[in-house]
Amino acid sequence: MKKIFYSIAITSILASCVDLEQVPYSSLTPENFFKSEADASSAIISAYAGYTNQDVFNQYSETIHSQATDDCEWGDGRNTSNVNKNEFDKFIYTPDSKLVYDIWVAYYSAINICNYAIDNIEAMSEGTISETKRKNFIGEAKFMRAFYYFNLVRYWGDVPLREHQTTSLENLEVTRDPKETIYQLIISDLQYAEENLPSVKEYSKGDIGRATRGAASGLLAKVYLTHEEWDKAITQTDKVINSGDYKLNTSYADNFDLNKENGPESLFEIQFLAGSSNPGSIYNGFFRPPFVNINGWAGYGDNPVTKNLWDAYGSNPDGTCSDTRRNVCVRLYTREEYPNMASTILYPYYCNKYIDLTSIATRSNSGNNHPVLRYSDVLLMKAEALGRKNPADPEAYRYLNIVRRRAYGVPLDQPAECDVQPVGSVDAFVDIILLERRLELAFEAHRWFDLVRTHKLKDALMAQNPAIGSVIQEKHYIFPIPQIELDANPKLEQQDLWK
Repeated sequence: MKKIFYSIAITSILASCVDLEQVPYSSLTPENFFKSEADASSAIISAYAGYTNQDVFNQYSETIHSQATDDCEWGDGRNTSNVNKNEFDKFIYTPDSKLVYDIWVAYYSAINICNYAIDNIEAMSEGTISETKRKNFIGEAKFMRAFYYFNLVRYWGDVPLREHQTTSLENLEVTRDPKETIYQLIISDLQYAEENLPSVKEYSKGDIGRATRGAASGLLAKVYLTHEEWDKAITQTDKVINSGDYKLNTSYADNFDLNKENGPESLFEIQFLAGSSNPGSIYNGFFRPPFVNINGWAGYGDNPVTKNLWDAYGSNPDGTCSDTRRNVCVRLYTREEYPNMASTILYPYYCNKYIDLTSIATRSNSGNNHPVLRYSDVLLMKAEALGRKNPADPEAYRYLNIVRRRAYGVPLDQPAECDVQPVGSVDAFVDIILLERRLELAFEAHRWFDLVRTHKLKDALMAQNPAIGSVIQEKHYIFPIPQIELDANPKLEQQDLWK
């Protein structure tokens, strides 16, 4: 499926849907298109294209999830003239910031495509689609819609709720709905997806990349964890763990090997395809340092990794690190190896997680998939939910230490020197689990969400760079409503903290 996934999506009828103020347009209409299961499948495949938007899972998403955290920072000899990146890196963005608006548009565009698919597949007559396939396809669309709304509500809190496709320019002035109402739809959509999607083992090889029952269960676990419903989060993680469909890769590095994508640890990942004419990932080119020229091109050095993150993995007395994740996630470049490196760079740490050295990869089109949900994330979510209830619960540490033991290359089922020992308070346990999530899930779009939901964003930035940390206020735990949207829609109101 990876080979056809997004090439179909780009040319499909839904790829030109945009924000709430615009209407899906095409020579193909619901009346003359939704006539077969193949048509419905094409509509669903089109909906997956929203994930490749650079404001969802590509260049600018990492501006939020890494640069606006303690993992990455422009400075110490590495600088950018990109206003979008500087604004979030230094927490000086405003309601007028372009990236604030672009993210809003990207997500509502994607939601509108999902709504378009759901509405029209639901309306297809019995003779054109089997009931099983109808539910499968709607389950996929609802999984995606839930994901998009989940991110929206984590970014903005109260946002407008749209459950149906935008078909006209009428009635576009809407208010923000309470985030609890949004969460109700997210949970309902994921429950539907969980009930109606096939398991990963029930899909054919040609369907690799589609949402599965396990992906829905895992995402719903994350929703409950964010909502601090610990028992429900435990129930959901147990569904994934007990399904037998997933396991940790023996090697952490295998999760990011181009030849081992969609492996046994993957619940859901964004499919990218290398080559100048393909919808590829931008990460490989943007993260590669500007002094590293391979296959005729150098990178931009975006997401400049902090010494803070490098040090978090720990070092042995000889400077090596027993945690195998460090060198997978981060690379320390040396001037001996790269004498053309700018002399101003104090800490030449760069993201090492997304590498495509194939000859067809370009600066903007590499084949690195982006993991959205991994089995290790599920294990850490269960550990957190258990530890939130009881920070001395042995089961919490069992799941946490399974992840750590894999990172240290020791047997998963035996006590090891790297194991975390029980602590006496919930606060201390949260610090432990946040650190482990940081080390395990670096550059996978989790850090910002984790720091915000635990209200530790300011603390983390103060530890990394007090000059930036001191700028962070309560309002930075939520995005401002884009000024363009406020101007176009008088029923929208700005966040109280941003007024």
